[in-house]
Amino acid sequence: MTDRTVLALARTWCFVRHPVISVRTYNHSGVLPNPAKPASYVDKFLWRKIFDHNPFFATACDKLASKTYALSVCPQLNTAKVLWSGHNAALIPAELLAGDVMVKANHGCRWNMMIRNGELDEARLRRRASRWMRRRYGKKFGEWAYKGASRCIFVEEVLLEEGQPIRLEYKFHVSSGTTAYVYATRRDEHGNELKCHFDRDGHYAAPPAGSGDQWVKIDLPASFLRMREIAETLTAPFDHMRCDFYQLNGEIFFSEFSVYPLSGKGIINTRLRDLCGETWDLRRSWFLTVPQTGWRKVYAAALRRWLDATALPGKPA
Repeated sequence: MTDRTVLALARTWCFVRHPVISVRTYNHSGVLPNPAKPASYVDKFLWRKIFDHNPFFATACDKLASKTYALSVCPQLNTAKVLWSGHNAALIPAELLAGDVMVKANHGCRWNMMIRNGELDEARLRRRASRWMRRRYGKKFGEWAYKGASRCIFVEEVLLEEGQPIRLEYKFHVSSGTTAYVYATRRDEHGNELKCHFDRDGHYAAPPAGSGDQWVKIDLPASFLRMREIAETLTAPFDHMRCDFYQLNGEIFFSEFSVYPLSGKGIINTRLRDLCGETWDLRRSWFLTVPQTGWRKVYAAALRRWLDATALPGKPA
């Protein structure tokens, strides 16, 4: 059987076995995806969801485990202090909820609730936490790695800057050990999210015309190069990963990883999106570096040969 046939059959299998996430990808991009022979940024994320089941992704999706990993690799890092963890929000000590804290689900994204100055709707918190504990995040989007995250609730300190929750976060998108671009977000005084992109060297990347008022130029911190170094160190085990930081009083705080940023839908700056996809070398992935079995072994070999054949000299596939 030729490689062309193997890759075509694998593509058909992807559509039959994973119709929902294939259709979601098509609806977003407007292009029929090819997760069996992924070349674009979007297709590579769909391929990751279907094939690349790296066990370490579960650690990256587990907020507490990822903190432990980050601090073990870079002990000089800081992270928001974890004050409590458990399975029932009703058991959170009342004194912890009397100040400024964040209650989070360990096994999801954007499942959190900020408490300021002890102002709390306790019934609402318990309802939300109970719902988090019942649900598995990411299932409908094919983000399988969240299944391996420990299902629990935790309370961590709110990082305060001049008496207010820290507003700036820096998100490093690292492909094959090198930062492709940086996404910075800042909350204004009304809670609106302002956004900005930078290239690897910290040069401002203007958004396309008509992108909206939320896209503004944000200053990078003096610690930018150090952040980039740490991001590339922490993400070394992965072929692609997003790594997020805060800076407070000159100190760098690790926030979290993202295995599936924006569920792989891409970003508004297509130049940076394509750069990220082009530098992402799937040959460094778990799927293509760990022996596979059955038909996946045949497919992996065919895919690797295709990637080798299409790689530009000096550039990843």
